[in-house]
Amino acid sequence: MRPIRIVLAEDHPLILSSLSGLLQAEPDIEVATTCADGAEAARAVEALRPDVAVFDIRMPGLSGLDAAERLAASAPEVPVLLLTTFEEPAAIRAALRLGVRGFVLKDVEPAVFVLAIRSAAAGLFVYHACVAPFIADAERLRPASAHDSRDEPYGLTETDLRVVAYIAEGMSNKEIAEADRCSEGTVKNRVSSILSKMGLQARTQIAVTAIKKGLV
Repeated sequence: MRPIRIVLAEDHPLILSSLSGLLQAEPDIEVATTCADGAEAARAVEALRPDVAVFDIRMPGLSGLDAAERLAASAPEVPVLLLTTFEEPAAIRAALRLGVRGFVLKDVEPAVFVLAIRSAAAGLFVYHACVAPFIADAERLRPASAHDSRDEPYGLTETDLRVVAYIAEGMSNKEIAEADRCSEGTVKNRVSSILSKMGLQARTQIAVTAIKKGLV
């Protein structure tokens, strides 16, 4: 079975080396490359299209958060995990609005860190309990839009909702096309239409919004 390919970004060399060594010791994980800043990390993800990108939320130059924002447009199919601490509420709220796949606290046990990566690769969301209040805040503060209605969920058709459910399960466009017996081009058009209806910019945001709104 093909290993889970990772792009890992952390500006502290010792931490970067430790995390990389930890992951390389896992038989089902491959560190495709390591990076010391967000700009380098974003370029690596765009070039390599790994299964998971793991970024420190704070890095000089282009931060992990900025890199995640860039990738939400250029490589939305790649799940991003951010390494963070309890002391970064503003950054956590911003990351939630971008639709990142999850957060890993820097003081977790190594086994928890590895499990978080496997979970993200499997299409799951990795949110520590400490992030829950920020999810509620992000929902409360999100501006209302013409598409934001609990009675009429963004004007989505049954087909749209089925595709949303597939996306929330972590399925790729190819897998959705196989499930719905249609072309990948058709799926891409449906995803673009869903993004427009929901007022979103990135594919990963569909899953986050769908879960928060109870669409799946």
